[in-house]
Amino acid sequence: MPAPLNIQPGATVPVFRREGTLQHWNRYAGVNYEFADHHMDDAVGRHEGFEAAFGMGPLMHAYMHTMLRDWIDPDVGRVAAVVMQLRKPFIRGTSFIASGTVKAVIDEGGERHVDLDIWADNDKGERLATGTAKVVLPV
Repeated sequence: MPAPLNIQPGATVPVFRREGTLQHWNRYAGVNYEFADHHMDDAVGRHEGFEAAFGMGPLMHAYMHTMLRDWIDPDVGRVAAVVMQLRKPFIRGTSFIASGTVKAVIDEGGERHVDLDIWADNDKGERLATGTAKVVLPV
């Protein structure tokens, strides 16, 4: 459901969820030519010290953008910035579960600037990423 135009601090972004599958990662790798073995082969991921193959960092960043675009409706607003830090790998067979909280709303220059804290966890409750974002909506 798109964000209301009268959004207030404390509002939450609906949960965004994606499964960690080789099928999804392979599509992303095809578009971005990112066929690194540790993203496609569990044995290579384990050899590098991980539980299994793991998702691409830029894909996790793209998922955050998708979460925000789903929330604001790109026909109404835009994602102005996403800054995030990866905390743990997105392991194959787990879920990427993201959300956010509005921390400030500032009307400026005929636009509504919405600052958010964003994060993503896996289905074990482990934090995969934290960050901030800004979306811009009409006043």
